Amino acid sequence: MVKLHPALREVVEETGWRPKTLEHVVSYQPIVGMVDSPHEIFVGHAAERVGEPTDLEEAGHIEWVPLSDIPRLMARGELMGSGTLVALLHILATRRTQGVTAAS
Repeated sequence: MVKLHPALREVVEETGWRPKTLEHVVSYQPIVGMVDSPHEIFVGHAAERVGEPTDLEEAGHIEWVPLSDIPRLMARGELMGSGTLVALLHILATRRTQGVTAAS
């Protein structure tokens, strides 16, 4: 039996998509000083559909969204999870420092 990276396993279970590669983005603590609970954020690239999600408890809504829509969704309060926000803000900031805009 092939052992999947925990992040890859979670993506497949929660979305039904399997990325070909995973990139570690950042580690963070959501409640520093109160709870010791490190979170790891990964970005998947070149995902392919492998079936329906099997873990329907964690993902409230699954949808492909262009990065250019992210600031608007944040401003409207449609993205509230700390892990989602940390990951997206890091990705948007990194793309800007590399000269890539969200619209690219």
